[in-house]
Amino acid sequence: MFAIQRSEKILELLEKKGIVHVNNLVDLFQVSDVTIRKDLNKLQEQGLITKTHGGAVLNKKHNTLVTPPKNSSSPTSITLKKEKLAAAAYPYIQKGDTIFLGSGYTCAALARHIKRSDDISVITNNLEAALILKEKCRTLILMGGEVIVYDNYTFTTNPQMSEYLKTFNINKTITSCSAIDKNFGISVSTEVNHKIITSVLEVAYNWYLLVDESKFNQVSPYKVADVSSVDMILSDIKSDEYSTFKNIITI
Repeated sequence: MFAIQRSEKILELLEKKGIVHVNNLVDLFQVSDVTIRKDLNKLQEQGLITKTHGGAVLNKKHNTLVTPPKNSSSPTSITLKKEKLAAAAYPYIQKGDTIFLGSGYTCAALARHIKRSDDISVITNNLEAALILKEKCRTLILMGGEVIVYDNYTFTTNPQMSEYLKTFNINKTITSCSAIDKNFGISVSTEVNHKIITSVLEVAYNWYLLVDESKFNQVSPYKVADVSSVDMILSDIKSDEYSTFKNIITI
């Protein structure tokens, strides 16, 4: 079981019981207490729970969307921004679409919206997204290969991915990125992610990029494309610096 599954189950238990204990979670998930404490730490950072001695309680307002403070870069603020981006992206997905869904938290959050429809086909290398969608979409294809864990997210890759993707008719690619700069372009932190995104863009018709404000005016090592190459960029950026790019939609 992956961390995102445990976290969802922990929240379900808290909603039912109001409190959970580390020892009980260790027995339930058959993992170490160190793993459970890491799960609880992450949920607390997101503002969803409060840790107690030997367990945790649910924050009463964890389902209420809180407007984060301006210029805040706290884990809770960043999570809320990504959730908003995912919600804003969902209406652009239509019945009958075949989409490639990239790696990362924002795309996994979008998967929770996609599972509301049973007429969407998803190709992905995002393990968290695949687990969310496993029983809820028309067709789900998880790209096989080596499992990579990077920045707390889990995805797959393999050298034949480019050729394999050519066998699909993908009409929308939805990804995030590590950085975006109006001069340098769109970039990612790892060579693996660079290969994945450039491979799928060779066969897909439309590229939707989900980028929160913190990634603007940043540069990562591996350039994917120019900003103008993206069909639509959904972002919460408030600066007028990028207003000349007509493909940027501010939510």
